[in-house]
Amino acid sequence: MKLKLIRDYSLKSYYMLFFTLIWLFGFITLAYTAKLPENILKNGDFDLKLDGWHHWTHESAAAIFQTEGNKAEPIVGKNAAYIKISKGGNALGHIQLYQQPFTLEKGTTYTYSLWAKSEKPRNVTMRVMHQGAPWTVYAPKSINLSEEWKEFFITFDMPVDDVNSRAGIIMGIEKVDVWLDHIRLYEGKYVSDIEGAEPHAVQPTDKLTTTWASLKNRD
Repeated sequence: MKLKLIRDYSLKSYYMLFFTLIWLFGFITLAYTAKLPENILKNGDFDLKLDGWHHWTHESAAAIFQTEGNKAEPIVGKNAAYIKISKGGNALGHIQLYQQPFTLEKGTTYTYSLWAKSEKPRNVTMRVMHQGAPWTVYAPKSINLSEEWKEFFITFDMPVDDVNSRAGIIMGIEKVDVWLDHIRLYEGKYVSDIEGAEPHAVQPTDKLTTTWASLKNRD
């Protein structure tokens, strides 16, 4: 009788171990297959300083583009982009940080997301556009920043094939410093990759595809 109890206990332990291993294997497989979408943008976390990024400042504005470490409390990695603005210029588009060129395909859904904060509350615009005449803007959106990091994203459908696309942020007019981090552009709907994040979904303007000329009063 005692021997039978020992045998039954051993058999039960074996089955428990067997099913535990199956569960763990399934969990690992699920985690592996649910990998994050590939970021079209390079150096979106600014680990390589501003490598891969371009910036432009109109003659009516003045800004220093650099990265900041621990003081900025980066969202990911050791650096965040820091735009120190001493003169805002006459239009929102007079201070710009952007990346180009890359290809976007007609009919494909993309999501453009970023984390941002500012010295004090202010407005900036995130946008995806064509680099060059007629400067078509596919996904422009004004966002309101504060002293706390927030994530913002736009999901949009590309209306055309574009081998010379640009993604960036324009932040002129106001003499208020801006920090940016973890900038992503990828295929598909929004995917959260930071635990506990509460993203602010923003929608493109009613007329999705517009042109630089139609935005000149704001930019």
